[in-house]
Amino acid sequence: MTTLLARFDGAFVGHAIASNHNSSVLMASNLGESLLDCKGFNGPDILSRYLYLYHVNKCEIGEITKYVYQQALTHINTRSSINRKQFLFDQSIVDEFVKAADKKYDGYTAGCGPVQRSFPLAFCAYISDEDLADISMAEAKLTHYSPLAGQVAAIVNCICRGLLKNQTWHDAVNSAFTIPNLHEDIRMILGRHARWSNPATTTHPAFAPTVLNAALHYVSSSKNAAQAIAAADAKDRNYCAPIVGILAGARWGIPEEMFIDNINNSQLKNLRETANRLVNLWNTEINTIECRSHSINVQADISMAEAKLTHYSPLAGQVAAIVNCICRGLLKNQT
Repeated sequence: MTTLLARFDGAFVGHAIASNHNSSVLMASNLGESLLDCKGFNGPDILSRYLYLYHVNKCEIGEITKYVYQQALTHINTRSSINRKQFLFDQSIVDEFVKAADKKYDGYTAGCGPVQRSFPLAFCAYISDEDLADISMAEAKLTHYSPLAGQVAAIVNCICRGLLKNQTWHDAVNSAFTIPNLHEDIRMILGRHARWSNPATTTHPAFAPTVLNAALHYVSSSKNAAQAIAAADAKDRNYCAPIVGILAGARWGIPEEMFIDNINNSQLKNLRETANRLVNLWNTEINTIECRSHSINVQADISMAEAKLTHYSPLAGQVAAIVNCICRGLLKNQT
């Protein structure tokens, strides 16, 4: 079985090597740092990091996100030196930027940029399983107004979360497609991806559902991460391969021989450090939950043992245990 650390490290490293260290790697790293610094999802903070990254490096972040950046500049005094905090806007203003970009591109904002950058959400212990899909869609909508971009990101992130919980690949994929209100173009992928890498109709190569179909096909039909990434790289290096790297890394992990030549790369080191911090947080959360569960079980056992000092029936002890556990919960300010 693939270890938790191997899945964390695998997704981050797989994304980096499959994308050839493109700008989506920097965006994912910035997202991970925001999640750690803010102890959860903070949309305006995340967007400020994306926009400042582009402002400083002028790296390729996609035309839609570039237009959001241009909209943001109209709200900033460009005569003085610009820092990241100047890209912090209220969510209502961010929404205006995104709607303007959607109008600029006539509603064609269902690109795969969000799914390439947002996978750290799946690896963040501050985000619950129940909230992951909604938060993934909210992250996508920081730049891409089309709900399809967010739904595709949500599916990939939910697959990664399922793999972290040691679900099989098949179960993780099937579970992810139970997200409510999926667009028909996305729902159809579940039954199609195992047979075909592409839909029957021609779409833009960056169209998120098309990219998802291909990514799931390559990971499903491969026996290991190297095979999946090589197949995707041969067909679609720019859009599909980075997502295959994420999913294949989360499924199998990435063996060191696949990136040994770049093991000292500073960008890769920073990325793996972010992954390591997230996995440590994940382990801390799991241990806290296990300790809390253990404490409740011990308390219940003691209550039932006390009841049995005089009453042999287990029902007497179970009722006493329930009442005592309720009281203990109230003492801890549980609602």
